[in-house]
Amino acid sequence: MSVERDEEYLKFVPHSMSYHVVPGAEFQCKLGNHNSRKLSTIDEQDDDVANRRGMTHQILATCAVLLLSAGCGMPIGFSAILLPQLTDTNSTEIPIDVETGSWIASVHSLATPFGSLMSGPLADYLGRRRTLIISVIPLLLGWSTLAIAKSIKVVIFARFLCGFATGILGGPGQVYIAETAEPNLRSLLIGAPYVAYSCGILLVYSLGSMMYWRSVAWCANILPLLAMVSISCIPETPAWLLRNGYEKRAMQALTFLRGSEISAQKELNDMTQRLAKERVTTRTNENIFQLCCQRVAIKPLVIVIVFSLLQMFSGTFIVIFYAIDMIKDFGAELNPKQAAIGTAAVRVVCCMVFCVILIFVRRRRIMIVSGIGSGMFCLALSVYQYARHGQPKMSYDVMVGGGCLLGYIIFNTALMVMPGIMIGELFPARIRGRTAGGVFASMNVALFIFAKFFPALQAFLRMRGVFLVFGVSSFLLTAFMCMFQPETKGRSLEHIEDYFNGNNWLWFRRDRGYKTVNLQTLQPLKAIRGTDA
Repeated sequence: MSVERDEEYLKFVPHSMSYHVVPGAEFQCKLGNHNSRKLSTIDEQDDDVANRRGMTHQILATCAVLLLSAGCGMPIGFSAILLPQLTDTNSTEIPIDVETGSWIASVHSLATPFGSLMSGPLADYLGRRRTLIISVIPLLLGWSTLAIAKSIKVVIFARFLCGFATGILGGPGQVYIAETAEPNLRSLLIGAPYVAYSCGILLVYSLGSMMYWRSVAWCANILPLLAMVSISCIPETPAWLLRNGYEKRAMQALTFLRGSEISAQKELNDMTQRLAKERVTTRTNENIFQLCCQRVAIKPLVIVIVFSLLQMFSGTFIVIFYAIDMIKDFGAELNPKQAAIGTAAVRVVCCMVFCVILIFVRRRRIMIVSGIGSGMFCLALSVYQYARHGQPKMSYDVMVGGGCLLGYIIFNTALMVMPGIMIGELFPARIRGRTAGGVFASMNVALFIFAKFFPALQAFLRMRGVFLVFGVSSFLLTAFMCMFQPETKGRSLEHIEDYFNGNNWLWFRRDRGYKTVNLQTLQPLKAIRGTDA
């Protein structure tokens, strides 16, 4: 078909003649003799080259964000190497007690919500890319201050700056990837920041096992500096540029990200039409609270908030924080440094595997399987601990407990990554930046409170009761997402927004047309020639 089309086309256009795309036209070629005809598609070989170039550019843009994500993952795990070195009896440089150590560990989580609250307005008014660059500044200041700290107050302040930077990054990073990636590639790329976070934690654990904590702090400045340079070389998201009146720059960004000017022009035309319809129906004096109360926004807000709360009660982050203590509770004797590196390595591998699974498996199916698997392993561990209560520790207790915990981590990794993916995909474009920052802030506040009171909960329920709560919450999460979560794999962000504009709340009452994606039909060459004649 392609050869026949080329032969017919060459009857009218010699090899030496070129054509250019006319903005606003539908793939129309303007020739020197003013003869013109419409093309249904570009040459298949050129199309493949353009697609590969566009995919490469999208991956490179995502990698720039991932460098910063890895840099912000390092302060998350830094307290695990800092506190043992400060509490070492041979070290009297900055003496600390248990209470001071808890503040050093938790102040990072306390500072993150403040950064998240600022990230939303910054992302909407300055742009996603500039906000990411701004987040590097407090991160560099935090690490540098930590490296030269001489008192405990300076250490806590430096940890606060690092947590503040992590908060600024979270929302804009997910939104940037979601708005620049094509639907078929978004499945892989949007989960990658969690791989980067895990790699940052693993990196700081590894450095801490070999170096003094001040040297680790100086080394931690390398990734943010590389990220700043890399992010400066990638374009702003086309969606933000178009909404703020930079149509020419939006076209340039789309051409870079899609690899083809023709594909970019078509996508820009669709975005422009959609934006025009949206502005007709939106009042100019509406504030963020009024916008969030609209049907298209309130539905994803409820889904993400309820999911995040059930995720916390299913133990996703608690197991990360207390995995070593839990294994010790089974009766195992562990080297803390090796155990920390081992758990971080398992987390990295699980996140990588999950990102690959996202390419092939639908979101709803992933969450249902993950919730059921997490719940079953938690219930099995709880029942086993209740059965063994009051009996002496045996060697197989460690094997059973460690095996159940490993199975839980494998299945629960999907639940850990999904909130970031949902924030990038579900929220409407007009409030995506601000709502992403607000939701990340709320999640971090809830996580800080839950993590702070978990030791008291553990003392009251014991570990067997804690895992029972984790298991029940996992099953409740599965039931909730089965009823309310829409399928987003392969859908464009505009298509997902249209789903939430509908009257339904429950997934099984959706418009059945949501299963299909509207594709523009291609006309045969002869038919086109007949109409042009």
